[in-house]
Amino acid sequence: MNEREANIHKWIHKISTVRPELSNFAICPFASQAKFKIIETTIDDIEPIEEFDVVIFIVEDKLTLNDINQWIDIYRRVYSEWDFFEDCKSYDTFIGGVQTNNGLYNLVLCQPKNKLRKFRSQLAKTEYYDHWDRNYLQEILGDDYDLIENG
Repeated sequence: MNEREANIHKWIHKISTVRPELSNFAICPFASQAKFKIIETTIDDIEPIEEFDVVIFIVEDKLTLNDINQWIDIYRRVYSEWDFFEDCKSYDTFIGGVQTNNGLYNLVLCQPKNKLRKFRSQLAKTEYYDHWDRNYLQEILGDDYDLIENG
């Protein structure tokens, strides 16, 4: 395991840790049990891999948030059964005052929509989303935002 992969493992541990300030939820409550793969690649060489719950692509450091989001829009159109998320090293994100991004690398996360919706539906029945800023929640949930509205 190289240094980048080791740091991503540390970040996964961080977002999997239960936080009192988040009503004893982890930043990502399902991260600790997810089957994941870490791949270093260029932003234009990303594709889903069926056997994983999440694929974490480490992409070029020089990319801006705008660059990454343009590619994410393309990938969402090409792979409609999957969702893609940026974790840009220059764009700090927070839930309930707790930093959620890795802060070291530009990442693209790829996850199957059907699994995401299932987990989000479970979380919508709890206090988990109460700690989220509504704009950030809409950005992350996208089409699944209706789960929160309809609880």
